[in-house]
Amino acid sequence: MSGTFDLGNLQNELAGKNPRVVLRTALERFERIAVSFSGAEDVVLVDLAAQIRPGIEVFCLDTGRLHAETYRLIEAVRKKYPIQLEVLSPDASAVDALVRQKGLFSFYEDGHSECCGIRKVQALRKKLGELEAWVTGQRRDQSQTRVELSEVETDTAFAGPGKTLIKF
Repeated sequence: MSGTFDLGNLQNELAGKNPRVVLRTALERFERIAVSFSGAEDVVLVDLAAQIRPGIEVFCLDTGRLHAETYRLIEAVRKKYPIQLEVLSPDASAVDALVRQKGLFSFYEDGHSECCGIRKVQALRKKLGELEAWVTGQRRDQSQTRVELSEVETDTAFAGPGKTLIKF
C-alpha cells in the first residue's frame, strides 16, 4: 500500500462520494490495484479508470460458460480502452475432473458452490493474491445483502493469509 493507510479515515473520506472520486482515490493510493470487469455495466468503471490511469490492469473471469456476446464485449473493451486486460480462466484439470465425475451440468443438481468454486473462486483468489486492492462494480441496489456496502472495505473473503486486501 502506498503511504499510510487508515481504513476508517478512508471510509469517512469516501462516504457518499461519486464513483469518479472513489476510483480516483483508489488509483492514487494503491499501486498494485486492478479493476474487475464482468459485463456491460462495468464498462463505466473501465472507462473511468482508463481516463485516470491509462494502462490500468483490468481482469475478467472466463468460466468456460460465457455467452458469445460476452466474449465479443470483452474484445470490444480490449480494443477500445488503453488497459491491460487479463482474462482469467479456471484450472483446466480441476474443470476436467469435475466434468468427468459429475457431468457438465452438476450445478443444477448440486447447487453452484462446487462448480463456482472451480470456475470462479479459485481463479479470482489467485489473481487477488497479487494485489493490494481491487475495484468491483457492486451496487447497493443489486441486492439486500449489498445495502450496507461501504465505498471501501477490507476484503476478508479473498485476502491471503497475513495480507490485507482492500476492495473499492
